[in-house]
Order: sequence, then C-alpha cells, then structure tokens
Amino acid sequence: MSVNLLQEDKGLVKIHTVCTQMDAIWRPTPCHDLGIDGQIEFLEPNTACSTGYIIAIQSKSGPSYFSNEDNDIVKYYPDRKHREYWKRLALPVILILHDPERDLTVYSRVKNQLDNSGPIVLSKSDVFSPSVRDDFLGIAKKDMTSMPPAKILDELKILTLFREKGRMISGIEFLLASTNAASGYFELRMCRVVTLLELVASPMGITIGNNDYDFIQRNVMKIHAHNITAPFLEEFEHMWYGLEMVPDVAVPLSPLGMDVVGYLWSNLGTYISEGAFAHLNFEDPTTLAKMISEDAQRESDRLDTSDRLGEVPK
Repeated sequence: MSVNLLQEDKGLVKIHTVCTQMDAIWRPTPCHDLGIDGQIEFLEPNTACSTGYIIAIQSKSGPSYFSNEDNDIVKYYPDRKHREYWKRLALPVILILHDPERDLTVYSRVKNQLDNSGPIVLSKSDVFSPSVRDDFLGIAKKDMTSMPPAKILDELKILTLFREKGRMISGIEFLLASTNAASGYFELRMCRVVTLLELVASPMGITIGNNDYDFIQRNVMKIHAHNITAPFLEEFEHMWYGLEMVPDVAVPLSPLGMDVVGYLWSNLGTYISEGAFAHLNFEDPTTLAKMISEDAQRESDRLDTSDRLGEVPK
C-alpha cells in the first residue's frame, strides 16, 4: 500500500477519534471525493439525538503539509478546483492538517479565506481536539443560519434534471412535490417523485434511470445541508447505500424550512420551471405549483390508505 495512503488514513483516524470524544459522528465520504473527506454531525450531549448542525471536513495528513510553517501558523495552498468546490458547498468547511510524526493536528475555517488566491492560514494555537466542539458548533450555526430563503431556493434551482423532450425541472419542483405545507412536513417518497416525473412526461408512462436517482440524492443532500427539515440523513444513507433503495421518510420542516417554503409560494414566478410543464396548459405559476403539490400529496395519501387496508397499490 502507498505510504501516502497510510499517511492520509492516520489523519482520518485522528478525526474519528476526536469525534467520539466530543459527542459527534464522523461520517466519511463513501466514494467520489471532490474535495471533502467527510462530515462531522454534532449530537446533543450524552444522547443519540442530532443537533442538526453539520460541518464538512477536508483532511490532509503528513509532514509535507507543514512545509510552509513558522512558529505561529501553517499555510496551505489549495488547488483551484477545491476552491471552487468549497465556495459552492452549502455546508461550512473546515480544513484539518495532521502531522503524525509530531501528533500535531490543527484546523481552520475555510470559506472566509476564499476571496483571494492566497493560502489558507491555520494558526498552530487552533489544535483539533475534543475542546473545539463549541467553536465548531459556532461556525456551523453562523454559516447555516446566515443564508436567507431566497439564496437557498437559488441553490435548489440549479439542481436540474432533463426528462422527455428536453424538459428540464429543478430542485424547486422536487421541493414542491415533497412538502406538505399544510402539515409542515417533508416527505421523501418515491411515489411523490414518480408523480412529479409523470407530470413532466405527458402522456403518462415513465422509466426511472440513474440520472433520476442522482437528482433525488442531490436534492436530499442540499435540503439536509441547509437544515430545511429535522435530521434524517442517517436513515437516508442506511437505506440508500445499504439497501440501495429510496427510503420512505417523513420529517417536520424546520422553522427555516417553513420560511423557505413560504417564500417559494410567494415568489413562484421567479423559481418554478414553467416551460417543462407547458403541455399541461396551466393558467399561472400558482396553478402549476398547486398541481404538482396536490397530485403528489394525493398519491402519497392513496398509498397510505392502501397500506392501511392491506392492499397492494396499483
């Protein structure tokens, strides 16, 4: 095995060890690392209940990453693709550098240092240890609550999927099909997604492929990253990766989530993908949004009724 891989593993082990000591879950990126090695999700002290606050971690391990250091700081020079990725990521980003030879592990917040092309500067006084929990939570709360509903909707709008005849939908329609605004709940259900895709297709009759599943996953990760709902990522990942299926999840919208959904319904003309549904001959954006939301809710209710009666949904 490559010495470099072993060095990197030592840094990841360090992160995992510290997380177990500060009421947090270390969740490594399972595959296709684009610039984030994993996430730290914070739990309420001495419980298995999530706080809902998550931080993305980029880890670098080995003496070479400390080649630009003096008595007080370490400088790290990220490549351009990582800079761009960190800027776009909805989560707060922390860089952690680990030197196994000295057992020295330091960290720094990243996003506030991306406006120029200089290095990411890490103070040697910012040692990664269980005592940083409050500092990390402060970073998460600051970054996660500073984004207004309009900005969150802008990010959902760029999560796009092309379907039949080049019709493009976005995370906006996914959110409309997956939320019950009246009850204040988000429901991740395949029947809701299928209903949305059937509305795009016309005439009905669709197939579900890899692009559609990727669309679902990207929306789930964005919704979770912005704390729009109560936490459900652990359940999602268990079903998604372990059983390779779309889970059936219903969780309350968070106060921020309610604000986001309310803002969307007040500004539908700005966000909804009207062109993808032009064949439905709707009168205005509100009519279209109601069609998406109500059809998805009707199918979800029908499935629940069928389950209660012991029937197999047709």
